Amino acid sequence: MPSTSNSILIRLFTFLGRCAARLARVFYASGGVDFKALNPGAELEALSSDETSWRAMGRDPFFTITAGFAPGWLRVRAHLAAERSALARIFWDTGDGFNDAESVYLSNVFGKQSTVKFICVRRGIRAMRFAPADVPMDFKVLEFSVVPLSDIRMWIEALRWKYDDMRSRRNFSRSLTYGFKLLLKFNLAEFKQKLLPTDATIPQREYEAWCARNRITAEKHAAMLEQLKVWTHPPKISVLVPVYNVPEIYLRKALDSVLNQIYPHWELCIADDKSSEPHIRPVLEEYARKDARVKIVYRAQNGHISAASNSALELATGEFTATLDNDDELTEHALFEVARAIVNDRSLDFIYSDEDKIDLKDRRITPFFKPDWSPDYFLACMYTCHLGVYRTSLLREIGGFRSEFDTAQDYDLVLRVIEKTSRIHHIPDILYHWRMLPSSTASGSSAKPKAHRTAQAVLLDHLKRIGARGSVADGPTAGFHRVRFEIVGKPKISILIPSTCATKSIDGKDINYLDRCIDSILKKSTWREFEIIVLDRNQMPPEMEARYQKLGVRRVTYSEAFNWARVNNLGAKHATGSYLLMLNDDMEVITPGWLEAMLEFAQRDGVGAVGAKLLFPDDRIQHTGIVVIGGGPGHPYYCFPKDDTGYFFGNLVHRNWLAVTGACMLTAKDVFESVGGFNEDFPLNYNDVDYCLKLIASGRRVVYTPYAQLYHYESVSRPRGVTPEEAARFQKLWLQRFPIDPYFNPNLMVENGAFIVSKT
Repeated sequence: MPSTSNSILIRLFTFLGRCAARLARVFYASGGVDFKALNPGAELEALSSDETSWRAMGRDPFFTITAGFAPGWLRVRAHLAAERSALARIFWDTGDGFNDAESVYLSNVFGKQSTVKFICVRRGIRAMRFAPADVPMDFKVLEFSVVPLSDIRMWIEALRWKYDDMRSRRNFSRSLTYGFKLLLKFNLAEFKQKLLPTDATIPQREYEAWCARNRITAEKHAAMLEQLKVWTHPPKISVLVPVYNVPEIYLRKALDSVLNQIYPHWELCIADDKSSEPHIRPVLEEYARKDARVKIVYRAQNGHISAASNSALELATGEFTATLDNDDELTEHALFEVARAIVNDRSLDFIYSDEDKIDLKDRRITPFFKPDWSPDYFLACMYTCHLGVYRTSLLREIGGFRSEFDTAQDYDLVLRVIEKTSRIHHIPDILYHWRMLPSSTASGSSAKPKAHRTAQAVLLDHLKRIGARGSVADGPTAGFHRVRFEIVGKPKISILIPSTCATKSIDGKDINYLDRCIDSILKKSTWREFEIIVLDRNQMPPEMEARYQKLGVRRVTYSEAFNWARVNNLGAKHATGSYLLMLNDDMEVITPGWLEAMLEFAQRDGVGAVGAKLLFPDDRIQHTGIVVIGGGPGHPYYCFPKDDTGYFFGNLVHRNWLAVTGACMLTAKDVFESVGGFNEDFPLNYNDVDYCLKLIASGRRVVYTPYAQLYHYESVSRPRGVTPEEAARFQKLWLQRFPIDPYFNPNLMVENGAFIVSKT
């Protein structure tokens, strides 16, 4: 119960709040704009004639407001409605254009009530920009206004907002007491801060918060030292650092990051590649005097990165070898985490970690939280990168680094390593800071354009060594590639299409989706070795059956209730092809080479299933792979624009996922039979994900390719919806086996369809 004094304060503040509301009306100034002043800019589409319902088509939709405002206070009030939330932001232009410095985020704009923001501007505003969301979504503008305020009115409005906020939070007593204490102490700055609405969390702050949560505290440091005491035969790790004319400040930071390691069993192997800068040798000799674990070799001639790395490797006596660029940094616990992984599994040959970048102001930015070993993603880009640690004997067995592939020497090294071993381990933690210097590839792949072409040569060399015929083409951007495997023979694909064969009336037009699907297959497909089998519940009209017979389309019927898994199992029994393609009837082929794009991966050793990129008819994403988090499957980037890159271009390159959708899935018939086909206990949902998990459990992998694209009209021929029984059955089967998704980093979360840094 509140004290008597607190009760008096509550009544007093309630009275003041009512007075503030009346005074606000007295001081209500003319001017301002409402939602009618919102002019749609990029990535917005109106969904209603009254222009209150909109579709954000990308990650940077915005409205413009052409009205100008004098210097002083503005009150921005906004309230949007949508099925999911997003970050909204307001920008203003005072003469320097729209920029981050002149902007604020609007907290909880998709909440139950309006969001209020008070903005103080020192210069006159020429125009404003309202960014309603940072992800594609449909939304409705319930309220929007920008109103200029006098100083008196601003404080009255702020008091009224604070009154409503405390009432909704039910913390009158605590907030009032704290507020009066601030006033009694004349702490006006904090009082003002508490009085005004605060900003929403912005994306970079999410990573800053992650760094704060995961920093190495004194307690964590002590715990690591205690663990070290019980390890038997802790591995010695040799850190290779090729050095050439690096600025002294960054060289010292790199070397200090090794000397400051919590893990003590290391040696630092430095090869100076005949640097011409006078500070290099004195600094290196200083560090050699400082710690006996520092070894240095001075090369007689400049041989570039691979030659220098090999010279450093000659110094190595450790069981494992790590690589460090001369201007980058290791985190203080990097070698401890590597050693812990080795102690837990002595058979490991190759270990890699997550990484981030450090800009010229020493800020940690752009974290790359990587998947566990993903061989088909690795063919698209050298994603393991830093920190990379290798068994030293294996490095020597493969001949170390190769100078002919300088600029892509690490990519070449790892490709030769994985040809010798599958003992690969990923540490899902940031252990390496990649410095963003203008000349470094950390500042962008365009910084070293030669590296892209060299990487393609490295990939071709890899294909030759493993006996795989293929080619390498450019990917979506520099540093990313498309590997094309030559299809062996002319294998036949059986395309299985369950269908009701019905014609639907959509927007006043009669459309038969099965007809459109089959027509697109027959007219657009460049791969002609296929058969089409329609699976229907005795629903095909005679006219359609006769027409399909002339086209060579086969028909298989069934009489029981629809069960997607059972129907496709039936189709597989009638298939004469060596590959099965499960396909919904509400599909339409976009890319003529879709079957080749899927088949070239389905033929690969170890691949169990291949999925395609599926788009809605308005070119938004329906499917680019499936994540399974906490026993629940989900589609990342659902409804995003078709060319959205995804996390580190994951949507635009071939890669591995834990599952792909059965709406368009290719699998070898013998593989299908070996795992028992689809589980008929999942009649409508999860049957495709269950099948993919059976493949993973059998030692195979699942591949997504963006080079097979189809439109998906999203189950127009049958009802949707996951039943509680299906969800419970799926979790019982797979939650313990796959508590985490190996292709989805545990430091990430899916929010509004996108991958963002986890908040916990």
